[in-house]
Amino acid sequence: MKHKDRKPISPNGDKSPRIVPLTILFVALRGFSFYLGGIFCSEKNRVEIRDVQKAVPSPKDPAVAPLQIKSVNFPDCSSNYQDYTPCTDPKRWKKYGAHRLTFMERHCPPVFERKECLIPPPNGYKPPIKWPKSRDECWYRNVPYDWINKQKSNQNWLRKQGEKFLFPGGDLIPEMKDGTVRTAIDTGCGVASWGGDLLDRGILTVSLAPRDNHEAQVQFALERGIPAILGIISTQRLPFPSNSFDMAHCSRCLIPWTEFGN
Repeated sequence: MKHKDRKPISPNGDKSPRIVPLTILFVALRGFSFYLGGIFCSEKNRVEIRDVQKAVPSPKDPAVAPLQIKSVNFPDCSSNYQDYTPCTDPKRWKKYGAHRLTFMERHCPPVFERKECLIPPPNGYKPPIKWPKSRDECWYRNVPYDWINKQKSNQNWLRKQGEKFLFPGGDLIPEMKDGTVRTAIDTGCGVASWGGDLLDRGILTVSLAPRDNHEAQVQFALERGIPAILGIISTQRLPFPSNSFDMAHCSRCLIPWTEFGN
């Protein structure tokens, strides 16, 4: 169709010239909105970063006050407490029954009976001899227990020679070096020579013995550098989970292993 001046007429009228400016305006508005959004987000991130920087203290400015350590001085205990073991004190044994030797188990005193003094070392105490030499000897003055030297001399546990106790020991069990046994417990350990012998084979042995009427002979094991604790297998479980030990040993054993659910 032609106009009267013979120019062609678009079928859509004059809409095409208007679409171009609208499109340009739409693109411009979108670009401007993205620009504003970018500015807003960057400002928000700046605020968050500043807040985090304010929340995290500077290394130069500690967040908390330095720890105040207040020293407390305790008096020395009398020489009567040289071998004092609070939770296995023979002076308290009469308070507990003799059934299954429960009096030898751990019975810690109440708060009002607890001592607040420093246990003095024996007179002439020296730094312990280092392992592995300590397996065979220790200073006599560190464990001056003459009674065990006299009563156990026939068992060849130890021998006093000059300023030292010597532990003859010996190869108690051959082999046991293939890794089959890795942990063991020695009950009624004496002076712990069995555990000391196994340590050289890579077998970790815990030596266990009760506190007796005399001094705590487990102190010999500790002085020699052998792991040991005071204890007795009676009515209380030992502080170890089940199957902690691959092997159990006892000399002249009085432990009823198959009774009481052991």
